[in-house]
Amino acid sequence: MSPPSAMLIWLGVALIQLLGGASCNPVDVTSSVQVSIETIPDLEAFRKAHPDLQIVPLTARAANVKEADSTRQLITYTVGTHSSGERLVGMASNQQSWATPQDVKLDLQYPTAGVGAVVTYVEVVVNQSSPTGRGYIVSGGVGQRNIRIMIEAYGTLYFNYNAAIYGW
Repeated sequence: MSPPSAMLIWLGVALIQLLGGASCNPVDVTSSVQVSIETIPDLEAFRKAHPDLQIVPLTARAANVKEADSTRQLITYTVGTHSSGERLVGMASNQQSWATPQDVKLDLQYPTAGVGAVVTYVEVVVNQSSPTGRGYIVSGGVGQRNIRIMIEAYGTLYFNYNAAIYGW
């Protein structure tokens, strides 16, 4: 057997083992992410109270979505890039609404305990009533085994999010 064909056979066996392992061992990704949502009456006071937070901004893409008589804002925050061999290692979602506009902070932490997978890509999709907000990493990050992300929304009547963390 020539070396190139031996390599192809080895890669085929490795692929079968990976696919077989993925189908036989389900992973509970919902328990690996800790999330809290809170309203913040004074964001400047919050930042002053947490001077140790090292802020790394996330990339944000905003899209206005028109519905009947209302406008909702869809903002997607991302960091990292998808990579070969990664898998979904954490996910979370929730929705809240209020009668009056609120400043809101989402605190997303991976993992909840122990050592996590090496983070390759994070995407947090937020649906809110206002067009303003920002997202940033406060600890860990891509290439590390943990990440903590804060997402802020300003003057919103509702805050719905879906977060997905990928790694290997």
